[in-house]
Amino acid sequence: MASSTRQARQAIQQKLDGLSGIDLRLALELFAISNALQSSAQLRSLLSDPSAEQQTKDGVVNKVFAGLSDAAKDLARYGASLRWSATRDLAATFEVLGVRAVAAQSKNLDALQAELFGIQQLTGQDAELELALSSTRASGEGKEKLVQNLLSGKVSEEAMELAKQAVYSRSYKRFAQVVEEYGLLLAEFAGESVAHIRVAKALSAEQLERLGKALAKAFGRELQLNVEVDAEVLGGVHVTIGGEVIDGTVLTKLVNARLQLG
Repeated sequence: MASSTRQARQAIQQKLDGLSGIDLRLALELFAISNALQSSAQLRSLLSDPSAEQQTKDGVVNKVFAGLSDAAKDLARYGASLRWSATRDLAATFEVLGVRAVAAQSKNLDALQAELFGIQQLTGQDAELELALSSTRASGEGKEKLVQNLLSGKVSEEAMELAKQAVYSRSYKRFAQVVEEYGLLLAEFAGESVAHIRVAKALSAEQLERLGKALAKAFGRELQLNVEVDAEVLGGVHVTIGGEVIDGTVLTKLVNARLQLG
């Protein structure tokens, strides 16, 4: 992320965080702004153009987003007043703001993170479903309906809205990657990092608690643990935190042994 966009994103996130009464409606409005910006190159260009008069930008925001709340329009006007490294960064930032607003109003952020991880696993392990949700040929409305049918009655309203928004995202090519990124943003809001853990069989609550404490001590911060059961692991634990990997799996040890013998 270039410096101009980084500074602009930090500034508008601080403005969002300073609002009172953040609710799910505001989050959905921020997603609506992001989607409008993603779908219109002309709108993106105008609102991110540093040479354009702010009064002109404000007028466009008020007209295009007339049906949104004052808080959402105020954030859109403020976003248009900042300097961005690329026009697409403005749209991507409002997507991030939407996720952050969901996190801010959530009463159980841990449960929401767990739901997103479950959605990520469900779609990431089904090639046909992943293709259907990631296809650029299918309409957003069609993919949103597929998500609704797939998850209705199984997840919270917050998780449902995040999953529906993920089909419109252009941050990543794959739906599962977008959902994973949303989970990371929730963890960031909570002041945590995410530890992706692969094991051969499900861990007990006691084992999970011990592992969580050991990793938190080793990395010096709280971690959100996302556990994936993968038969290919054979035994042991494979942990990924950011770009760092701790691999204590039987499979890796066998592979290393074979390489040494070869």
